[in-house]
Amino acid sequence: MFTSRPDANFSVVRNFFGQMRDLTKLIDYIIPYPDDREHRDGFSNDQIIDGLNANEKDQVENLLLDKLQARPNDLLIVETLGYMKSKKSLDRLYDLLEEEKREGSKIIIASSIYKIEPNEKLVDIALSAGQTLTNWWDLTSIFYYFAKFKNKRTDDFVRQYFDHKDYLVSYNAKRNVGQ
Repeated sequence: MFTSRPDANFSVVRNFFGQMRDLTKLIDYIIPYPDDREHRDGFSNDQIIDGLNANEKDQVENLLLDKLQARPNDLLIVETLGYMKSKKSLDRLYDLLEEEKREGSKIIIASSIYKIEPNEKLVDIALSAGQTLTNWWDLTSIFYYFAKFKNKRTDDFVRQYFDHKDYLVSYNAKRNVGQ
């Protein structure tokens, strides 16, 4: 009935859940588990979130906050709350940002908070974290999150990698700043 890409099946999901009275089941499509590359690489739940009405979004937001409490390292929950512009999540997201030790994760959390409440301090945190990354895999992954800031400073940071010696770093930098 479903493919491995729940976002591609939104109409099937809506039909399956009817009026989505059981949103706890829908959460499994919004935040798929296990949270490994096989189940999450290239995944987007934006279409599912966009298809919810205001009441459903409010209920999903509360369920995501509960899930974040149980799984604070699940960055898809953080990103989804950012996409939903969840003001209710701000205190928890700021706490996660302060507690986070991994630089790449700081960038993801900061970009998610920035979607809810843009401020230059979040840009500073992301840029500081980005300057510590040197591994090609980390760099190519974070360019996507820098692009979410839609900020000249973050775009300039990514542009410095346009001529990087590693083709994948250069390619991903150009792709995510819109070159």
